[in-house]
Amino acid sequence: MKFNPRWLEEPVIADDIHGYAELNNMNMIPISGGEHEFNMFGFKQLLDLKAVSYIQYDNNRVGGFTAAQKINAIAEAHQVPVIPHAGQMHNYHLTMSNFNCPISEFFPVHDVEIGNELFYYIFEGDPAPENGFIDLDDNKPGLGLTITDKYQSDFNIIE
Repeated sequence: MKFNPRWLEEPVIADDIHGYAELNNMNMIPISGGEHEFNMFGFKQLLDLKAVSYIQYDNNRVGGFTAAQKINAIAEAHQVPVIPHAGQMHNYHLTMSNFNCPISEFFPVHDVEIGNELFYYIFEGDPAPENGFIDLDDNKPGLGLTITDKYQSDFNIIE
């Protein structure tokens, strides 16, 4: 193989757990999934069936930090790494606070609305990677984000 991809993300429809398992058990390329899973029991099923080599939950969909940490614990017990779906500050904090989260995804901000950019229109303070690494500022409260009014004139807000 000319390329050595780290994983193939969501190669089948999210509900086809047996399809995930079949592909993952071929051992041709690691399979990742879980972006469209919503609870810890669904992740346990993915792990019990060895359907994924990487868990990629979406913290916004699973119920926040508490639920994400439970999923991390289940994944760690199964020795499956977690790479939270999408970048954004809340996922960086999860990645850096768990041994089984080796890396974070990062999506650069674009001028065209693609999907996650609404986050950047509302908040500021997300770190930019330098040489492939992100540092979190321990001197800022909470997640280190603040609400921005930078784009306020771009939106027609009716009061």
